[in-house]
Amino acid sequence: MKRIISNIILFVLSITFFCLIYICVFEISIVAIGVAFVFLILYVFFFDAGQKSMAKLKKYAQKSIHFRLTNKDRHNILCLSLTTLCPIWLCIFLVSLIPFYTYEVWFITVFPAIVLNCLPASCILDEYYGLTRKKLPFLIAFVLVTLICCLLGIAASHCFFNTQNTH
Repeated sequence: MKRIISNIILFVLSITFFCLIYICVFEISIVAIGVAFVFLILYVFFFDAGQKSMAKLKKYAQKSIHFRLTNKDRHNILCLSLTTLCPIWLCIFLVSLIPFYTYEVWFITVFPAIVLNCLPASCILDEYYGLTRKKLPFLIAFVLVTLICCLLGIAASHCFFNTQNTH
C-alpha cells in the first residue's frame, strides 16, 4: 500500500513539474495542457480496454482448444476483437478532429492514418479467423466502426469550429 501511495505522489509531483515547465518556460496555456491530459487519459483508458480484450481473446483461444465454441462465444469474440482495437479507434477519431476545409486535404491526411491502422487490424483479423473460421463479420464491423469514428470526429470538429466562428 505504501508503494502505491508513493507512486501516486511521485506521479502527481512529476505532472506538476511538467505543467510548471510548460506554463512558465514555454508559455503554453493551461487549457492546452488540460486538453492534452484529457486525451492522454482517454488513450490510457482505451489502451487498457484493448489489453483486457486481448487477454479475454486468449482465454477463448484456450477454450477453443479444449471445448467447442458456441454462437454466443463467436459473438463475444467479434466484440472482443473490435475492442482490442480501441486505441486505433481513438487515433482515427483524433485525426478526424483536425478541421480541413477541402476533401482533398482530408483525404491526403486521414486516409493514410486509416491505412496505417489497418496493420494491427490484420493481426486481429488473423486471430479472429483462427477462432471462428470467418473473416467477413470482422471486416464489415471494422469498416463500420472506422467510418463511425471518422464521422464522429468530423461532426465534433464541425460543431466546435462552427460555434467558434459565430461568436
